[in-house]
Amino acid sequence: MNTKTIVIFVVITLGVLLGVGGLLWQFSAGADKPIADIAGDKVHSEGTGSVTLVEFSDFQCPACLAVQAPLQTMLAKYAGKVQFVYRYFPLVSIHHNAQMSAQAAEAASRQGKFWEMHDKLFATQSDWEGIVDPRATFTQYAKDLGLDTDKFSSDLESQSVKDVIATDVAAATKYNLSGTPTFFVNGVNTDYAQIDTKLSDLTK
Repeated sequence: MNTKTIVIFVVITLGVLLGVGGLLWQFSAGADKPIADIAGDKVHSEGTGSVTLVEFSDFQCPACLAVQAPLQTMLAKYAGKVQFVYRYFPLVSIHHNAQMSAQAAEAASRQGKFWEMHDKLFATQSDWEGIVDPRATFTQYAKDLGLDTDKFSSDLESQSVKDVIATDVAAATKYNLSGTPTFFVNGVNTDYAQIDTKLSDLTK
């Protein structure tokens, strides 16, 4: 191997090493990097604590429904230590009633019943997911919850209600979220299966 060949080999090798090193640095810099504003304005939150758990969710999503019961058990376990924040992420491309169900929850929140409607929508998901127009069904839920149905119906279609949902969707889009439920613990994207362990570590 002559000198010229050796020099070319060294240059190529260094280039490859620097490129790989750069990619590894970018990966490590982005891994577990907290997103400071992922909780937004915490429009819908419950509980208090130094740890914040954020969920981006879709009321028509079967996976979101599946985690509800164990999630509530987990939050009860860390009561006084964890603040839970719900954010809307209706997957309208695959769930026909995702947007309207989010609007129903937000309309209920205007009368102080967000969490009650949240629970009602998940509990009855199989009843309304296939309905072409679920407005009447959601209005009945509002009545069941003791809400003023005239106000609920008006709020359901209001721009202000839609704007709250759009704000959450914009955040999900900004951070390239692709599905639901998506969770963040203190701003770090966390697989559902790892949440309990992370909460345990952070609340010791």
